[in-house]
Amino acid sequence: MPLREPTRATPGRRPTRALASLVVLVLLIAATASPATAQRQPGALGAGFQVGRPGGLALKWYRSSPAVYDGIISTDGDDFIVGHMHRLWERPISDSPLHLFAGPGLMVGTSRLTQSPRLRLGLSGEVGLNFYAERFEVFLHVTPVLRFLPSTHTAVDGNVGLRYYLRFP
Repeated sequence: MPLREPTRATPGRRPTRALASLVVLVLLIAATASPATAQRQPGALGAGFQVGRPGGLALKWYRSSPAVYDGIISTDGDDFIVGHMHRLWERPISDSPLHLFAGPGLMVGTSRLTQSPRLRLGLSGEVGLNFYAERFEVFLHVTPVLRFLPSTHTAVDGNVGLRYYLRFP
C-alpha cells in the first residue's frame, strides 16, 4: 500500500465545517426543546448566531430579574478563538416592541493557534436593542473592547443576530 503524503487543508474550509457543525448543533437542540410559554423568564436559555465582529455562536441566559448573561464564542477555525461574556440589564422601551440592554463584560481568547498561541484578555461592554417574535430574539448591539493582552488595543465592534429560545422553566 503506497504511503500518502499528508494533505493540507485549504484556507476557508475549516470555517465552513465549523459553521456546518454549529447549524447541526442548533437544529438538534431546537428539535429537543420544550414548547415556549413566554420570553424573558428566569431560566430561559437562547442560542443562535451573530454576524459582525466577532461573529459566531450567541448564547443568552435569563437569571432572576433583571440579571441576564450574554455570551459569544467566535473562531475562524484556524488562527483564533475568543469568547465574550456580559452581564446585562434589559428594559422594555415604552410603547414599543423593542428592549434596550446594556452591561459590562470580559473578553478572553487566544490567537496564533497554529504557531505559539498568545492569550487575548480584555474588558468589554455591550449596548443594544432587541425584540422578540415567538421563540426568536432579533438583536443588534455595539461592543466596545479594551484589550490588555497581548498588547493594549481598543475597538468598537458591532453585531446583528438571531437567537432561538430552547428552554423555558
